[in-house]
Amino acid sequence: MAETFKTLEVVCPICSVMKNINIPEAIFSQKKFGSVKIQVPINAVCPEHQFIVFVDTKGKIRGYEKIDIQMLTVSPQAETEVTGKINLRNLIKTFGVYGILNLIHAKIFNYPTYILKDDIFEYNEDILNRIGDNILPEGYKGHKTIYLLEETAIDKIKVKDKDAFIMDTHQHIFQTPWITKLKFEEEIIKRALEIIDEEEQLKLLQQDIAFLAREVSYAISILQDVDGIYEDELLDKISKALSIKKISAYHMNLIKLFISRNISKKIASKIKNRVGEFLSVL
Repeated sequence: MAETFKTLEVVCPICSVMKNINIPEAIFSQKKFGSVKIQVPINAVCPEHQFIVFVDTKGKIRGYEKIDIQMLTVSPQAETEVTGKINLRNLIKTFGVYGILNLIHAKIFNYPTYILKDDIFEYNEDILNRIGDNILPEGYKGHKTIYLLEETAIDKIKVKDKDAFIMDTHQHIFQTPWITKLKFEEEIIKRALEIIDEEEQLKLLQQDIAFLAREVSYAISILQDVDGIYEDELLDKISKALSIKKISAYHMNLIKLFISRNISKKIASKIKNRVGEFLSVL
């Protein structure tokens, strides 16, 4: 049976260029995931910008989100040399920039990931999990978190993990179990994409994530000896001990999330929010 499409009138949220794009009708037949995030790459609507379109199950656009990451332009010869290899550039071509940000977030913070694959998808689960392990520091490798689904009927997907990240190989994202902005992932991807050497890109990602793990390790050394500590106090201790600029509240949330999902929810619960605690007694 031939695949049918729905036409969406999409407007670039940056320059306001408008263009119709066709999206498979099957995307909107699913009900269990609610809205779908559709990645719009450069040249799909306008020649300079890429962005996310939020579409509900009726095919109505509910909003947009900018993607402020650009890939370096490489020579045709360099492009030919990396074709078919497993590298950051080719993974972005498959999953989109926003898809890669989410996949990295899921891997760092130990969220189960389900990818709906089509018949021409060239990677298997072992390869994808090995790539994910390559960016993680020692001690956090070896956990299988990425699973491929053969099911093409989106409404028939059965995923037991309520906190799973779910997308397909056509850059459609069905479920993100977090509400946090992916600022950390954006920063490390931007830094990596400034380098043309593919191996060095993955090494740089690993270094940035390893530094987060180092901050986590020091935080745990403090938390093990206390019944509780306020976020701002812990921020000061980590910053002074590691001789780094003061950690932001956003970064503190990353440390807390890392501890909760990779090490111990009980230890993470020792980190107290001064404002939240004050509001709870009002």
